[in-house]
Amino acid sequence: MRQVVESIKKDGIKKIIFTGCGDSYCAAWYGYYLANHWSPEFQPRYYEPFEFVNYSNPEELKDTIVVGISVSGGTLRVLEAVRFAKKHRATTLTITDNPQGRLVRETDLSLLINASPPESLLSTSYSSETAKQYVGYQNDVAQTKTYMANLGTLSVLLAHLSKNSSENIEKIESTVSMVNKTIDHQEEMIELGNSFKDTSDNIIFVGSGPNSPTSLFGAYKMFEFTLHGFACDIEEYCHTSYFITTEKSTVIFLAPDEKSYDRIMEIEPVIRKQILAQTLVITNEDLVKNQDQLKIPLLTLEVPQDSYLSPLVMTIPIELISYSLAKNKGFNTNTFRGGVETEKYVSGSYDTIRQSKLKY
Repeated sequence: MRQVVESIKKDGIKKIIFTGCGDSYCAAWYGYYLANHWSPEFQPRYYEPFEFVNYSNPEELKDTIVVGISVSGGTLRVLEAVRFAKKHRATTLTITDNPQGRLVRETDLSLLINASPPESLLSTSYSSETAKQYVGYQNDVAQTKTYMANLGTLSVLLAHLSKNSSENIEKIESTVSMVNKTIDHQEEMIELGNSFKDTSDNIIFVGSGPNSPTSLFGAYKMFEFTLHGFACDIEEYCHTSYFITTEKSTVIFLAPDEKSYDRIMEIEPVIRKQILAQTLVITNEDLVKNQDQLKIPLLTLEVPQDSYLSPLVMTIPIELISYSLAKNKGFNTNTFRGGVETEKYVSGSYDTIRQSKLKY
């Protein structure tokens, strides 16, 4: 980390761009929010890799570092994005779990999230010839620990790059203790997931600001178990996803700070009492007064005072709820798509992702 930070500072970087696909796109979006909060002088931006390569202005890449995030180190669109960046003289950094991945070899700088033993990333347990080539993940399971590792690595990197680095590092250390405390109460979150099994035709994750990517990550977790998930901004929910919310829906609201909590407290009673959907508000325990009198389904957590770090805590219940819901519905939680035609879809992913043609 120190070498990467020193190199960025030495190179006179003035702008930072984050990019990634899938869960790594959610992480890139989070990186944008935290960078804009702690270091707005870097003019942070985030892109999907395809959009970055094909629809961004390369003239904006002067004095820029492009951070390509890929757990497997083999996502070709991310590789293409860093090649595009290098062609236009930007500095490139990859954040990855795979020290043997192509991205590590082709970027100027790299940070390993160290979520998996490197040797476990070289093979799979799949039987079909195509699926066996889709390497870069440990145990062939949906990625959850790697997402948290991405958020943590980005947070530490951005803390070191910020003007208040010592203060922000202390904030991260405090947040890690909150993450551990949240994990200690995992049984409560698993029970919540179990309770959603009968009202889960669709699960809608609603959050704003730095928890917009957390909401999208929640929807992605549903997809990995072939369940229907949606993500929506708090205000946009009232104008859009509200109309597909029924008594067979579950709406999970993310309210880490007073601004989001106050708005959600206006919305939630309508969804629960008039639409008859099941609801859950995941919020900061310091915001809740007279919880027994509220009679609103709540999950209260210790959340960082700096709400831009709250995704590190808010992600934990989403992962555990998704896991327990899928398990309760009979899915195999140790593999992609919950064991439903897994090899067929992994083979398809290999063809659409790893076999794609590179423009750069």
